[in-house]
Amino acid sequence: MSSSDATRVRDLMVVGGDVVVVWADGHESYFPGEPLRRACTCAECKGEGHLFGRATLPVVKQLRPEAFVPVAAALVGNYGLQVTWGDGHGYGIYTLAELRAACPCAACRAGAAPAG
Repeated sequence: MSSSDATRVRDLMVVGGDVVVVWADGHESYFPGEPLRRACTCAECKGEGHLFGRATLPVVKQLRPEAFVPVAAALVGNYGLQVTWGDGHGYGIYTLAELRAACPCAACRAGAAPAG
């Protein structure tokens, strides 16, 4: 197993309200919809920086319950994944390295090397 196996995806799926990533090293990460959606870094959700320091702030809007329901997930190149949400939003790209580092499983949260 190479170190890149930790951030390479073997399988990707939506199961219930979770986005599930099976990494090449065999570890499985289950990302609940709500915190994943709230972590969306697209310009619509987090705002956008401009040349010369100006910025466009995000439009604050109430999210309906379906906004937290993942309906599809797809890889973007070899570096990220994109989720389509129940409200049609699908602009954010989550990097694989950031997702692996944010794995919510007990072993990863405790800092232990996850078992495959």
